[in-house]
Order: sequence, then structure tokens, then C-alpha cells
Amino acid sequence: MRTYTATLLAMIVCTICQTKVSADHHLANDDQVAGAEFIPGTWVRETITPEGNVWSMTKTIVAREKPNHYVEVVTVTVDGELTNKIEVRFSVEPVVGKVLKFVGQETRRMNLEDSTWSSWSENNFRYVFQPDEFFWNEIIQDLDNGNKRKFRRINTLDTQVSYKDLAQRKLEQLAGMIGTWEGEVKQTENVAYGFPAHTQQISHPIQFARDKTMIIWNWTSDLFQAYGAISYNASTRDIVINYHTSTGVQMSGKLIAAEDNRFLWEREGHTPTGVLREKCLIDLSKPDIFRHVIFDRTLNGIPGTEDPEIILKKVK
Repeated sequence: MRTYTATLLAMIVCTICQTKVSADHHLANDDQVAGAEFIPGTWVRETITPEGNVWSMTKTIVAREKPNHYVEVVTVTVDGELTNKIEVRFSVEPVVGKVLKFVGQETRRMNLEDSTWSSWSENNFRYVFQPDEFFWNEIIQDLDNGNKRKFRRINTLDTQVSYKDLAQRKLEQLAGMIGTWEGEVKQTENVAYGFPAHTQQISHPIQFARDKTMIIWNWTSDLFQAYGAISYNASTRDIVINYHTSTGVQMSGKLIAAEDNRFLWEREGHTPTGVLREKCLIDLSKPDIFRHVIFDRTLNGIPGTEDPEIILKKVK
């Protein structure tokens, strides 16, 4: 089972990457780069200097006439006092998926004493970034030694964008989970979740919250109950899961791969007997079948027995 699931994860990641890369190399000159629709707006980043001052960078970006070309006004303040203001003309190019390359073209700087602008000068600044409805993440230089910065959007040119819209879109891929699933499994002793070997009769209803920004579920058998929710974390861009059980287990996790109605979750949390980590595959690739597989489970860092594969059928 470990070999199968590891191979599955590799196939999922490979397929996703190949799909994204191939899509990026067929853009017409006038096509908007995927992800560039999120660029216009006002973005802010704040930090504390070693001297204890509040340093803030704000960039307001508008689109130019040519597709994928923009101009930004960047202001820097320290404790609210303006210390720098520049204007940058730039374009963007695709890297992979919705990750973009910032290509600087021209820059001019404001003289803060008389509020006059300098002449435009050539700008060859480059970095990679990815914006969405709420955050702008950028990497300058490299992952290990570079400057990784996150800006948050403080307004948007599209007033209709909201977390609700984003969460609904992100969770739509999990719509196949919705329904009531039932089945039976000969359960081995489970020290991590705190129940003995027995034949487990399972009922697993799953539903969207009313506005479809969350998925709510429970898992019930004669010796065990669990209640959980799935939602979208706009800050980390992860689909996350949190749940609690009647045996004192509190778990959280995130979706790490998805392809063809198969979803791989990585979870960890605390139990009465220690720290639990595991991966869970939910396979909905066959109609009305809910396949549940646990692997790579450790309790306090020690590999433990893994649950038998569970097959549930959709009853409504």
C-alpha cells in the first residue's frame, strides 16, 4: 500500500506540473497571462525594523493599454512618515501555472522635498511572484537566500471579489464528497484513535455549509465519532481540514495533491497517547464509491499499524 500511494502521489504531482507547463507555452501575444488578472489594486506590506519602527511599503498598480503591462507607484513609510516614492513600468511573463515573472522596464523617483519626478530610467529588475484575490507573494533571488515577501490587498479594482467567491471556487473540486456514505469494515485495534478491534459500521454524511464556504462532515460508528470541517485558508492558499473525535483526538491537515477525483491529505495532531501524523487518501474516482486509505502513520514518531482500507457506498 505504501508503494501504491507513493506512486500515486508522484503521478498526481507530475501530471499537474506537466499540464500547467504545457499550457503556459501557447500564449498568443495579446493573451492575458493566467493569474495577471489579480495584479491591479493596492497592496501593502508592513514589518518592524531592528530599531522598533514600523516600516511599510504600499504599491498601487494599474494596467496599461498593452496586455500584461502595468505601472505601479511604490511608497515607503517609516512610522507613517514618507521616506521614498517611485513609479515603475513593468510587464509580466508566465513561469508555471499562475506563477509570474516581474520584468522591470522603466523607473522614476520622486524628489520628496518638492514633489517632482525624475526622468524615466531603464529598470532591469526581475523576480517571480504570484498574486490572488487577497495576497501577493514574491521571491527575490532564490528560495534559500532570497527575500520572500508577502503583501496583502487593501482594496481591489473588482469590488465583487470576496473570500466567499474564492472559497466556493476552491472547494468546488471536492463536490464529489457531498452525500451520505455508509459501509462496514473489520477494524484492527487503533491505539492512535483509541478504539479496539471490532467490526465498524460506518455512517459518513458530508455536506456544504449554506453558503458553500465550508464542507462539514461527521463519521459515526458504535465506538467512535468524529466531527470536522474543510475550508480554504486564503493566507497559505491551502484547503485545510480540522476535526475532533469522541476519543480525544484533535487533528488538522491540508490537501497536498488532487487529481481525477482522488485527494491526498496530510494530517497531524494530538491524541491522549501522543502526537499523531498520517496521510489519508480519499478516492472518489469510481461512481458512488468512497475509498479511504491511511498510510505513513506515526505515533510519537514511531511507525504504527495502518488501518484497513475502508470502502463506503453512497446511500443518498
